[in-house]
Amino acid sequence: MSVQTRASPKNEIAQAVTIRPVQPDHLNDVRYIHATAFRSQAHRLYAPEELDAFEAMVRSTAYVDRLMSDTLLGGWLSGQLIATAAWRRAETNPGVSRITALYVRPLFERIGIGSKMLLAIETAAATAGCRLASVRAPISAQSFFENRGYELSGRGTRPLGRGMAINVIFMRKLIGSESDLDMEVCAN
Repeated sequence: MSVQTRASPKNEIAQAVTIRPVQPDHLNDVRYIHATAFRSQAHRLYAPEELDAFEAMVRSTAYVDRLMSDTLLGGWLSGQLIATAAWRRAETNPGVSRITALYVRPLFERIGIGSKMLLAIETAAATAGCRLASVRAPISAQSFFENRGYELSGRGTRPLGRGMAINVIFMRKLIGSESDLDMEVCAN
């Protein structure tokens, strides 16, 4: 007797997402995704003024300039940008990658797209020689990263401008072979 199984619709959607670099002509879509995803995930933990300050920061030229200096990937579904993730080397240690800009459009949250984007960024960083991934994330993202092997390494704040800052967490995960990892990396 054979049993047929069928992938869940949410897994089918995540599998259909293609990942490729984001080009400058999609930056308005990127800003929209970042602002709406943050508001969707963080509205219970941050004050309305903090949410507004985050959105203002996302709309700033400095934010876009920083994104474009990172390796910025997009998740595309039927030709539409629905997710982003980026990384860059840590300024102080080239063996450490800093994961940034991991956001999924609210309509597509919690169906595996964020995990797919994170894996793509970790793979790109590891391929480039990084052995440790680090992230500064809103406190609302802690369980997401913990469920993917990240460990809490600290707490702090992220300045948003307008004299505002939000509480954030710092997390990290080995992404390369442990034998290749210089333990000095973990100290940073």
